[in-house]
Amino acid sequence: MGKAGIPRLSGSQRAAADALLASLRGSFGDSMAAAYLYGAITFADSEAIADFDYHVLLTGRPDDAQRASYRLLTDRLRASYQDCADLDGWVIALAQARGSQPPEHLIQHGLRDESWALHRAHWLAGRCIVLAGPGPAEIVPAPSWAEQRAGLAAELAFAADTERAGDAFTVLNCCRILRSLADHDVVQSKFGSARWALEHLPAGHAPAILAALNRYRGTATGADDQAVAAGREPLLSAAAEALAEPGR
Repeated sequence: MGKAGIPRLSGSQRAAADALLASLRGSFGDSMAAAYLYGAITFADSEAIADFDYHVLLTGRPDDAQRASYRLLTDRLRASYQDCADLDGWVIALAQARGSQPPEHLIQHGLRDESWALHRAHWLAGRCIVLAGPGPAEIVPAPSWAEQRAGLAAELAFAADTERAGDAFTVLNCCRILRSLADHDVVQSKFGSARWALEHLPAGHAPAILAALNRYRGTATGADDQAVAAGREPLLSAAAEALAEPGR
């Protein structure tokens, strides 16, 4: 399968995607211009898919009734579909999606998609399942490398926040940041980046990376928990140093 290829959804994933689309249509109706599913589900090398990542593009701001409907229906999805247990969705304005600035979340006030350049890069590289509306190439602009680097910096800042990011996520996301910089290509998966890191990073990082993979697979032991916690800060430092290097 080439890089642009997306693995076929399993039966349960397809059912969850159909239920998500029905919920979005039920909440937003004709104001929904497009909906995209992306993330680990679009990479064949993802062994464990923890998140159902999606963006919804609206032609106008949702009213209170639409916001309440959306929250209710997504709560039902989480309870009814195992694949939707960890929904990670953005509801944004179509007008903002046509620009390069991080769009605001129209449901969760105060949030902006600081990884907007990375999301666009993934979608335009083919790592996107169009649930509704036109493809992303008809809407979003291609991100510059400077914008993508800013997106990686935002990802690093999130990974460093111990209150929001778990150790395993941080370890694997640092691998993804390091690979993105090395390959000058942000379209990477966590699992694929972990395998790359095991081959290209100093061996001292390996215990934390292997332990983080076990966390995502659901097979972690107490020793894995200790290894991933111990390896978090060294990988954060490595990613920060790589981002600080000029010309990368």
